[in-house]
Amino acid sequence: MCIHFRDLSLSRRVALRVLAAFLATVALLRIFTAIIHYQLFPHGPFRDVITKTGLHIHHLFWGILLLMITGFGALASRAERWHLRIAVVFGIALGMTLDEFALWLRLTDVYWSPEGIESIQAIAVVAAILAAYGFGLPFWHERVRAAWRSNQ
Repeated sequence: MCIHFRDLSLSRRVALRVLAAFLATVALLRIFTAIIHYQLFPHGPFRDVITKTGLHIHHLFWGILLLMITGFGALASRAERWHLRIAVVFGIALGMTLDEFALWLRLTDVYWSPEGIESIQAIAVVAAILAAYGFGLPFWHERVRAAWRSNQ
């Protein structure tokens, strides 16, 4: 039995779009930050974003801004096509934010330290939840139904 993406419920399509955008964003961010950290292309386009006053603007900042925008957009829109578009931007924002989870947990830049593994752990948990929902929703619905029937 072959199930097509367009045949899935809106909530599952949203979850799968968020998951795809989230994983792609995290992968790209890890590559770009490694290029910057290890100065693989010192004269290339990838550099830290630093203001004139010396403030380093982390991608967590941009992720939070995008989360606010997509949150409002999702609340303001009722159109299915907009929810599917917002899901992609939300996945990108979620990736930008959770890639620096250890930073906002510890309030210090631990991206390349041993504590930075907390970001990878948070990413894995969120990816697992999105995948379980997006791919396994019928399974979980059946488990809940079975549990409900056995309690009655």
